[in-house]
Amino acid sequence: MFAKTLSGLACIFLLTINATGQQLDPDPNRIFVTPLKWEKIRGAPRSEKVRVAEGTLAIFYLEGIYTEISASFIRTGRDQPVSLNLNEGFIVRLGSWSRTDDDQLIRTESREVLRDKLLRMELCNTVGEKQSCEPLPEKLQPGPVSYRTCRLEHPSSIHIAEAIVCTGGLNVFHSQNQIRLSDFPEIVRQLVRGGAKLARRGKD
Repeated sequence: MFAKTLSGLACIFLLTINATGQQLDPDPNRIFVTPLKWEKIRGAPRSEKVRVAEGTLAIFYLEGIYTEISASFIRTGRDQPVSLNLNEGFIVRLGSWSRTDDDQLIRTESREVLRDKLLRMELCNTVGEKQSCEPLPEKLQPGPVSYRTCRLEHPSSIHIAEAIVCTGGLNVFHSQNQIRLSDFPEIVRQLVRGGAKLARRGKD
């Protein structure tokens, strides 16, 4: 009975782990990010060069694994590398991606698998000049599977495309600059290993 409840994602994880030996090293050419609007840290002196931004980073692994993380980003100077900041809360989605018969379309399926407690989604209402916000109820993990069809803008044989525009509102661009991923690649490996173990249990 349990085996019938396994999602296709867990089976994909199992096949991927068997094929890659649990490496899953992200290729910089397959890392995409939403446009980042840099802002000064609240309360910091005017001379402070550190800037922060909120956004989403997506990785399309060669092995067919797809992951995205919504988090904050930090930059210590205009010419310095951008770093993914995992200290202010984050949300991770994990699944798979595949090409279609159309060279300009790809598909992803993913679900929310990890939510850091520091990040709480809020619903805000503005009445007059006053704004009130309330935290949204916590979602159970893992969340429901989401399917997206994505259009490749200026496809590339090296980095998939210059931009990827997906149904549901996710628009990401190939990063021209280095992005330091912090512990995110290891988080993905652990999540994929967990999915593979689930698939193995279902086979037994």
